[in-house]
Amino acid sequence: MSTNPKIKHVAWRDGRPRFEPSPTLRKLGYKGEDLKTADGRWMTAGEALDWSNAFAKQLAGEKRKARMRKTGRHEPTQVPASPALKPTYPVRQLFDDWLNVSKNPSIADRADNTMRDYRQKAKVFENHLPDVYAAEAEALTKPICIGLYDVLRTKAGIATAAGAMRILGIALQWAMDRGKFPDMHVNPAHKLRMKVPDPRIRFATKQEMKVLVETADAMGAHEMGDMYTLAVWSGQRQADRLEFQLAGRERGRITFRQGKTKVIVSMPEAPELRKRLLAAEQRRKTAEVISPYVILNEEDWKPFKADRYRRRYEDIRRAAARQLPSLKTLRDQDFRDTAVTWLAMADCTIPQICAITGHSFKTANDILKHYLAMNPDLADSAMAKMITWFEKEETN
Repeated sequence: MSTNPKIKHVAWRDGRPRFEPSPTLRKLGYKGEDLKTADGRWMTAGEALDWSNAFAKQLAGEKRKARMRKTGRHEPTQVPASPALKPTYPVRQLFDDWLNVSKNPSIADRADNTMRDYRQKAKVFENHLPDVYAAEAEALTKPICIGLYDVLRTKAGIATAAGAMRILGIALQWAMDRGKFPDMHVNPAHKLRMKVPDPRIRFATKQEMKVLVETADAMGAHEMGDMYTLAVWSGQRQADRLEFQLAGRERGRITFRQGKTKVIVSMPEAPELRKRLLAAEQRRKTAEVISPYVILNEEDWKPFKADRYRRRYEDIRRAAARQLPSLKTLRDQDFRDTAVTWLAMADCTIPQICAITGHSFKTANDILKHYLAMNPDLADSAMAKMITWFEKEETN
């Protein structure tokens, strides 16, 4: 598969760009030529993209002149060509502006993890397509964007390529809506028909959770075991769990408040979770620590930082995997899917599941769609219910 972007009027030979005129252009007298800079250097992909854009404008001008000659109209006075200019709004600047709160205030509504993800995806272009990253953003067309996706898919993988192109599309739309590209009427990075990455299919078994929690406790990281337990008994995202503050307990329910957004999450307090949280409160009293946060990093008795939590999770997971090798593939993000799957295995309906985890009906359904085939217990339970219903109808 070619790793060169598809650029109009440009063909690639051994990674080098060449102007290849169409039959129509050849009839007009155009001949093929290597695309090199004034100093004899082969053009980069970004320079070839800029050349293609300039050539397209030249062709449009020649067509306009031809129409004028046919109608007998006089051509306007020729203005000396201006020297080549650097891109006025390169892709790099597009990303910088879109991710800048002062220029795009709405970006401040995104969570820290989301912003980190946006920047990582923008970095994909800088790392793998530096010439395009420095090229004129308005020169992008749908064929070019398809070519960029093909290149990134080869260099960085399907998931990274699709994610990067989606972010490019969002940034372009933001700029288009603000009139930065008056000649761009359709977003070239939308509807590229990109291959969807295979979904991650992973949930923890009861044995895996038992070993993981016991390993955390054995390593003296009781708060990590608390966090794992909170994850599977609440189905909440990692970022929210790290920010949870205790808002109260009443009639068997526990209420959390998200530290930053102040969103309230209330749910029945499962005995396993209650046991862990009460033990954590006792450790906190012994250390004479007062904090509204549900779980603290007990190394310094402060709220967890996301990067520190991830490092500690990996340390414990690796240790646990020595006892139970299947844990090598378990990620913290899998806890939320584990909660959905366990609730389904307990015969909960999708509305009941969503009431606990906060998933949308569609998301919960999508999760279960991938896990149903992996779980014979779910199929067995469903068939048992159908048999009971059928036999009951027969006896009536």
